[in-house]
Amino acid sequence: MNILFYGDSNTWGFQGDQPQVRLAYEKRFTGIIANRFPQHHIIEEGLPGRTICIDDPLDRGRNGMETLPMLLQTHEPLDLVVIMLGTNDTKIMFGHTPMTMRLAMERMIRLVQNTDAWSDTGVRPQILLVAPPRMGDIERGTFYGMFDAHSAEMIPEVSNQFRQLAEQYHCLFADGAQVAAQHCCDFVHLTAAEHAQLAQLIGDVIAQQFGQ
Repeated sequence: MNILFYGDSNTWGFQGDQPQVRLAYEKRFTGIIANRFPQHHIIEEGLPGRTICIDDPLDRGRNGMETLPMLLQTHEPLDLVVIMLGTNDTKIMFGHTPMTMRLAMERMIRLVQNTDAWSDTGVRPQILLVAPPRMGDIERGTFYGMFDAHSAEMIPEVSNQFRQLAEQYHCLFADGAQVAAQHCCDFVHLTAAEHAQLAQLIGDVIAQQFGQ
């Protein structure tokens, strides 16, 4: 089975305490899942700063809706697309709300499901929608000012909105907000131990749907 993980810096393995050092593959949640399911082909597509649908004026190429069709076609046929986005959409400068984030994610889901828009093989992948992890005490974090308390407060409601979307569009769902970035200096990025928690959460959904 081919599984594409589409996400942002937490999928990429950014470490808040060591920003110059990418977290090792075997410690990233994707690598842990790959070790748990060696029979599956795990494809990582994580990019720091990636949003669901917003063009970032500071970092080019971060609009997830723009790059997704290319990557879907690059890696097809795909059996499962795991989407974990939303953290960067809560940045102060974007002015998003949980509802507008839901609307954005709805368009992303519909894009994946519309294979006529991107596929040569016609294989329609299942979607596993993962709510973004919660932030820690962001006001003490090194990214305070880029994110604020309102950013952190949005994540639980975003999780509720994404759960409803998953039900509406018959997607799988994992509540990534059960995991919080509590132990690094920016309170946005996950530590190795938190990656392991997230891997357990996502891996259990995959196991329940597709077996061990």
